[in-house]
Amino acid sequence: MAGFTKVFNSILTSTIWGEDHATVRVWIAMLVTADADGVVEGSVPGFARVANVTVDEMRHALDILLAPDPDSRTPDHEGRRIDTIEGGWHILNFAKYREQAQAKEGSRAPYYRTYRARKRAEAFQREPGEDE
Repeated sequence: MAGFTKVFNSILTSTIWGEDHATVRVWIAMLVTADADGVVEGSVPGFARVANVTVDEMRHALDILLAPDPDSRTPDHEGRRIDTIEGGWHILNFAKYREQAQAKEGSRAPYYRTYRARKRAEAFQREPGEDE
């Protein structure tokens, strides 16, 4: 299933933006591949391919993303961005930013959530062959 992650323009003034290109690339790849809970699945070599970085660059990026960031604007988790979990990583502030994006005035997320649920319910209630 395709997903969507809003990337706030404040990333441009964040400490992550000042990191090396491979670390920024890994971070953006994690944001866009995360599931609704902020879980990013993959191995180090596998995700290095996704982010189009070398395995060594991937390991370096993980060191940065797992480490405390004393200059982070969000002091939660001491500024750490990810945690290692079985099968990949968890983006620590994912839920916070997801809620922030959906709470913005004019957000269409609630409408589309309801619309998709209604369409799934309608498809489930149809008799086989009804649309053919």
